Amino acid sequence: MAPPTRQFHRLSIGQDMPASRTPRAEGQPAPTQGHRDEGDDSSSAESESEEEGEESAESSDDESEAGSKVRAHSGITYDLSHLDTESEAQAMVGLMGEFDVVNCRASSEGFDFQLLDRPRVHIGPDSPTCTCSTFQDRPEGACQHIFWLLDQLHGCFLSNPPSTEVALSHNGRPVVRQRIEDLLTGKLEAVANQLNWQYLRDEGDSRTTAMTRVEKVRDVLSAFTPTILPEDFRPDLVETTTPARTAEQCVVQGDFQATIFRLAVHDDGVRSSLCKAMPAGACAAIYFDKIQDHTRRLLAGFDRYCATGEIPSNPSSPGGGPVQIDQVFEELRRSVSRIRSHIGFRAPYGFEGAAKALVFILDAISSRHKDPLDGNTWGRTSFQGEDEDQRNLYLMLIGDPDMDLEQDADLFVITALEALPPASLYQFIDELRDIRGKIEVNRAPKVFLYRLGDLIRSAELAASASGQKRPAAGNSGGHSKRTR
Repeated sequence: MAPPTRQFHRLSIGQDMPASRTPRAEGQPAPTQGHRDEGDDSSSAESESEEEGEESAESSDDESEAGSKVRAHSGITYDLSHLDTESEAQAMVGLMGEFDVVNCRASSEGFDFQLLDRPRVHIGPDSPTCTCSTFQDRPEGACQHIFWLLDQLHGCFLSNPPSTEVALSHNGRPVVRQRIEDLLTGKLEAVANQLNWQYLRDEGDSRTTAMTRVEKVRDVLSAFTPTILPEDFRPDLVETTTPARTAEQCVVQGDFQATIFRLAVHDDGVRSSLCKAMPAGACAAIYFDKIQDHTRRLLAGFDRYCATGEIPSNPSSPGGGPVQIDQVFEELRRSVSRIRSHIGFRAPYGFEGAAKALVFILDAISSRHKDPLDGNTWGRTSFQGEDEDQRNLYLMLIGDPDMDLEQDADLFVITALEALPPASLYQFIDELRDIRGKIEVNRAPKVFLYRLGDLIRSAELAASASGQKRPAAGNSGGHSKRTR
């Protein structure tokens, strides 16, 4: 039914509109303005009815066209007008819904995405597939998981969503210039980091860009312990992802921790729940805090041993033997090596924690240019027959001015700091300047001084370019607020 105002659509301001209709005398000519005879009324009514029908049809078309357009969470607006009713319903659920990706991986056949509610979506050169019942019942179309996943992926490559609607095909693919599998080639790990999805690499892959599934589970479980690092967590727990185990086969009688470990390795739901409770950002912050605390306890125990002869336990092996000079060198180098490796493992998380731990270690060693046995109270003159320079932590780890080092030499702590984004070092510039002042006085190797100075300059330039301000003292460390 047309709105009441439609009957006034022919009126205009200033038009003659008599207050009453005057009967026309016999022989009087028909009125030409503001008056109609019965025939005119009938014709006008028919015309008005036709116009109402046309406008109603146009309104219906406009509503239908508007209803076929959906703006998804990625910011992309999709045109669903080419889909059948069932496909359109699946697209609406997918584009407006939310799903969780447990993990993803690249293979020679394409890309696989494991979702939390069990379905696995595969994207390759052919149409995408899904293991859910909806897709299995109608494989010629696409399910809500495929529509959702393809929107998430395209959103990573379209920083500025198109102003016009993107058409959707029945198999879930947006009709765009470049296919998603081409865009993902060599970039899935970066996309996974951007979307906070777990990226899995093959366990036989020696690259250091990501953790294996077993390593990730060990990392998460060790994060719940106060001092144990993932590398040292339950070395007796050896597990692989093949062959797969059922939940019942994961049970280890009398060992709850081992049972959870196996379940997390083999069950996507258990592993996803653990990762939600202890996300990647939190694991990274905890790991680097543990490394720093481990180093602090190591040096404190060594100092007590040198001064008083008190034999502490080796922090890396609770209940282990005494801390000797060779053990200290080995542990310090191992800690720096672990930080350097985990900067790559955990990127883009943990940069601040890694920088804090590395700066702490470098500062501690730059302050130990001395004989550690000097002035001891128990008469010790040597550990194992070495001279005073051979037990000097500063000389053995940083070096003396006579050392002839190559420009690209692997330098203690410095090489690891160079693996960090320069902007992440800006809040530690004051500490780095103090360290540089100490080692200048102690005549460190020229290459060491030069590369430390270059790190400081790079941090200043990066911070200046981004307008970064140094945070207030006391807010630069710890993991009181976990990063998700």
